Amino acid sequence: MSYYFAILRNESEQDHLDWIKACEQMGREVRYKVIDITTADWLEEVLKEDFDCLLTRPPGQANIFKNLYDERIYILHKVLGKRIYPTYEEILIYENKKMLSYWLKANKIPHPKTYVFYFKKEALDYAKSCDLPIVAKTSIGAAGSGVRIFYNQKDIENYIDRAFSGKGVSRSWVPNLRKGDIGKRTINRLKNIPGFIRYMRKKRKSATIDPQKWFVIFQEYIKCDFEWRCVRIGDSYFAHKKVGGRGIIISGTSEVSWDGPSGELLDFVKGVTEKGGFFSQAVDIFEPEPGRFLVNEMQCFWGSKNPHQMIIDEKPGRYIQKGSKWMFEEGNFNVNNSYNLRLKHVIDILTNIKK
Repeated sequence: MSYYFAILRNESEQDHLDWIKACEQMGREVRYKVIDITTADWLEEVLKEDFDCLLTRPPGQANIFKNLYDERIYILHKVLGKRIYPTYEEILIYENKKMLSYWLKANKIPHPKTYVFYFKKEALDYAKSCDLPIVAKTSIGAAGSGVRIFYNQKDIENYIDRAFSGKGVSRSWVPNLRKGDIGKRTINRLKNIPGFIRYMRKKRKSATIDPQKWFVIFQEYIKCDFEWRCVRIGDSYFAHKKVGGRGIIISGTSEVSWDGPSGELLDFVKGVTEKGGFFSQAVDIFEPEPGRFLVNEMQCFWGSKNPHQMIIDEKPGRYIQKGSKWMFEEGNFNVNNSYNLRLKHVIDILTNIKK
């Protein structure tokens, strides 16, 4: 049985390449066509051929292109009934911390209290009475680039003033010092200084071209030494700890601890993803005290250079649930940024539909 996929690329020249690699590594079973969903003829291009599924890759750099992608996916999936992967709801909350906070609250999923203010006075009133420290986030921004922690009221008020002005709030674009291997990364960059300069210019443009204006997002500060990175793709589950690098913001660090997850944590992740019908999802979870889980962030795509997302007893692998028991299976299931595993899940879905 063979399948024909459309890979819906975004404005980035890179984001969709892992889908291409996954399709090519799958062999003759898979054909694909790349369609740029940001161009004016996007709809005509998608409707030219009959695809088994549209493989998406929503952007995470600028709100203008995030909104474009969400709107066009809505037309393709909700209006025209095209099958997509991941689900529309997963795409909608991806790199949209406003929508994620609404979704978590509506579904009564434990998470740090989050407030979204669209009126300056309301935000300033909150700043006068909120517990400190407090976390500010931009709606879009991966690896902690839009996260700020405030310890005094004056700094919060300055942040609000900037957000509700023509300047807006930009994300950080300087090198991420929270990541490990600073020396190694610096040496690698110095090997190609012109390339490093181009990379930094591109990063700066991405972070500052679309500053967040006219609203702010504040989140309750949770004191925690680590954050669980939990992943579900299909029926495969993974988890490891992200531990603090330099500073106290855990998001964006590359320091990990391969502590094994409890069955209670895996049950929690399954419950959260089942609530939304999510099957390509990273769930970042605080555990401020044993057995108390709070969802910090969720995303249907994430960066990972490792061929694994979990190591148990020095063996990479995954958990799958058999009955009520969680069973560990050894293997490198997350090669190619987990896109191969995603594609396998898509094919499993399609195969079951065609039976």
